[in-house]
Formats: sequence, structure tokens, C-alpha cells
Amino acid sequence: MKNRVLRDYAAKTDGQLGDTALHVATSLTGNANFTAPPIPPATLTTQATDFNASVANAQNGTPADTLAKNTKRNALTASLDLLASYVELTANNDPAKIISSGFTLNSAQRTPAVPDKTSILSVNNVASGKLGLDLQVAANAWAYVVEYTALPNGVVKTATFTNPHDVTLIGLTPGTMYSLRVQVMGSGNQTTEWSDAVQHMAT
Repeated sequence: MKNRVLRDYAAKTDGQLGDTALHVATSLTGNANFTAPPIPPATLTTQATDFNASVANAQNGTPADTLAKNTKRNALTASLDLLASYVELTANNDPAKIISSGFTLNSAQRTPAVPDKTSILSVNNVASGKLGLDLQVAANAWAYVVEYTALPNGVVKTATFTNPHDVTLIGLTPGTMYSLRVQVMGSGNQTTEWSDAVQHMAT
């Protein structure tokens, strides 16, 4: 999975944006991982310092002061965008190198959300040889895997569905009792434990 910079600085407050830029400038200064940044660290430091001064001026200043502050904010954000792209390209997917730049690693891309378990809410005989299941909706689910076994010693079979409210098992033997249980599949090949088993007879 591609490691990327968390580009949340554009949404930061003025004070946070200035601090972020200064931190990146300090981290890139003399950094052997990034020897040719498109915005030199000294230039970024100057931009951030000027921006912080404009923020102070705009607090009790004129509309012109506010306009000047916003103009410098946009320029500082653009510089960070350029540097973020450079860092991603130069780091070659190495998360340690990205972190060394002073930027934050977009960890949300590296950690798939863990799916919740599900349970079987109801089982219905929708037609001969068919059982319809209604499953509890599970957070972060990509698919629901239903395991069904003809009792007492039938072959274990599975079927996969994406809609927990549209699950129909087909090809069942009428008059046979089946044991049913379900597990949830999430992103990154994650699976949950199996739900409690339920027994129901096909008609």
C-alpha cells in the first residue's frame, strides 16, 4: 500500500499552519533523505515567519491586513503541497523517511478498519430448497461469508454475500436440518470470528 503524507495542514488554524511549516523546515534542514527540496528550508522558514507576523497584524488590523494574511497563507500552503509531493516521490514508499521530513504519515491508509462480528437475526423458508437469512449489519464489512452444513454429517459449504439483508442459500435438500453460521470479511483480508450457529430445516 502506498505511504503518503497526511495533507491536513490546509485545514489547520493559522497558528497551527505556521508551526507545521516551521517544523517541516527544521526537519528538512540537512536531512540526508531529501537533498534537493523544491522549496529550500530557509525559504520555507522565511515564508512561515512572515505568515505568522501577518496573522498577528490581522488580529486587530484592517481588511487589507487580513487580505495580506490570507494571501501569505495560500502561498505557504502551496509550498507545503510542493514539498509533500517531493517527499512522497523521494521517500519511495519508506514511511520512516516520510516521517523524518517533518510531515505526518497518513496512517489511515496503512491500517484497514477492523470489521465487526455479525449474527443471524432470522432464517426463513423462501422456497423449496432455499433458505433466506437476515443478518445483523456489521461495521466495516466488505462481505458476509455464510457457512452451512447438512446435519448430522454433511459437507461444509460456504457462500459469500455483500448485502446482509439479501442472503439466500440455494440447492438445499428439503427435509434436511442445516447448521448455519456467518463471519464478516473486511478490508486487508481481515475476517471476524464466526457467529453463533443457528439450525433450520429446509423445505
